[in-house]
Amino acid sequence: MPRRFYITTAIDYVNGRPHLGHAYEKVLADALARFHRQRGDATFFLTGTDEHGQKILHAAEAAGQTPRAFTDALSRTFVDAWHELQVSYDRFVRTSEPQHEHAVQELFRRLWDARSPKTGQSVLFAQDYEGLYCEGCESFKQDKDLERTAAGKRVCPLHPTLTLREIRESNFFFRLSEYDDALKRHIAQHPEFIEPGYRRNEVLRVIEEGLQDVSVTRPNLPWGVPLPDEIPGGRGHTVYVWADALLNYLSAIGWPERRYAQWWLAHEHECGGPGGTRQDTFQDLDGQGRPGAAWAGTTQPLYSNALHVIGKDISRFHCVLWPAMLLAAGVPLPRQVYVHGFVYLRGERLSKSLGNLLDPVHLAQQFGTDAVRYYLLSAAETGRDLEFTIEQMVERVNVRLANEFGNLASRTMKLVQDAFGGSTPEAWTPEAVRDPAARAALEALIAAAHEAHDAVPRAWAELRIQDALEAAWVPVVRANEFVERTRPWELAKDAARRDELGTVLAALLETLRLVALWSWPAIPGKSESLWAMLRLPGRPGETRGDAAAPRFASQPARLLGEKEILFPRIKPAPAGAPGA
Repeated sequence: MPRRFYITTAIDYVNGRPHLGHAYEKVLADALARFHRQRGDATFFLTGTDEHGQKILHAAEAAGQTPRAFTDALSRTFVDAWHELQVSYDRFVRTSEPQHEHAVQELFRRLWDARSPKTGQSVLFAQDYEGLYCEGCESFKQDKDLERTAAGKRVCPLHPTLTLREIRESNFFFRLSEYDDALKRHIAQHPEFIEPGYRRNEVLRVIEEGLQDVSVTRPNLPWGVPLPDEIPGGRGHTVYVWADALLNYLSAIGWPERRYAQWWLAHEHECGGPGGTRQDTFQDLDGQGRPGAAWAGTTQPLYSNALHVIGKDISRFHCVLWPAMLLAAGVPLPRQVYVHGFVYLRGERLSKSLGNLLDPVHLAQQFGTDAVRYYLLSAAETGRDLEFTIEQMVERVNVRLANEFGNLASRTMKLVQDAFGGSTPEAWTPEAVRDPAARAALEALIAAAHEAHDAVPRAWAELRIQDALEAAWVPVVRANEFVERTRPWELAKDAARRDELGTVLAALLETLRLVALWSWPAIPGKSESLWAMLRLPGRPGETRGDAAAPRFASQPARLLGEKEILFPRIKPAPAGAPGA
């Protein structure tokens, strides 16, 4: 049954150009969105840019530009990069949009009216604060969050080259400390809320250590969303960049208008995956929050439906601060937060402050968009850290895509062209395959295809993308083994074995069709090219149900298209190249 699938990525901070770490997350989310579209689910994929805050203001000043001109130019580089990588988002949100700023102010009006779950105090309160601020993270740091260098200097572990600033100012705080029990209860009742499980355990340890009230405004910062006039003493205060940025997941789909519920919520049988929670249960977690329109006026219960895909460095903001603010504002929580690892280069996380960034557009233009996408999605277990090197990418692409898949397509197309004039054979007579070992290889190929037909979509649905691609590749391996067993170029020399040859080629053509379907979410460009070469009806992203099932049987003949090399072999990178 078709479902409703709403997926978001973290929005990228525009104090620099996009790098491979940004691209990994966007390609990961794009592949999941494509899978859900392919199986017929109503799908909405959101990404965008985070454009407010002190770091942006300083970067714009250093560039001699206004913050608006600076963010306009850099936001465009992200749009262009995702176009190059075929990231098929439905909405690109910018936090400098008026509609988003309106939503942020409405959130703070609700927070001002809300009362905390334990003491019943206002969840927003003004207080003087003194502490260390990391401009790289755009957050205050407690001593337990820091590391010490050999010289004894305290540094942020994520931005060790940046100097922490000592700041004393009067801010508005959010009473996060009172939401520990509510968060633990929700996670216990809905463990799928945070995946993978080891990331859930990390968040639970943070909560168990004790939550601290958190500053959610900054004074005298001209580039950001001002607090609404209704909040006494709020003049001159700008909303803290994280409290601002997180709301994009709601503002981009229409919140605070009720139309946001079209994607944020769904009927139980329409939820896009595990973790859906009845909207009215959130009142039990924080009955003193203002429910608003989140669960008002519905005749049937709705369930949470948003999937956030984020990096492990921002899990605390998404799994602790964000749900606590939503509870206070009376908005149902997201269905799930999926936390992925980092992309590393020579053992170091890709980071602007470390100066070790890789340009994903350059990589795509040099090696091919689908080659880069395939490597990012297949080279490491989904969710774990990925060690990137050009050498490893070249080897994986050459072996998997060029040798195994590309050569299988080229050889099959050439054999059909030479033996059948480019028209697909109609014969399907497995009994004509004379050699017992070849017949066993055919049976193994067919069995692998049927197994992949179940395993691939199951892995995609469970966010096990590496497993999905591994399962899709088993029939490719079996098909190549089948080719070596049957040696169809030898069969083509014997007119008496034409039905056997036709059966062999029909099996290979069907394997190519299926792999084009299964791999389309990961390598959409080349899958569509292969689909066109095979002259198949429709498109691989729109083929589902019975039309997507294995069909190892006699098929009406059709004339194939022009053969092309899907994946040319990549030359190894020269020594000293970035990532080599």
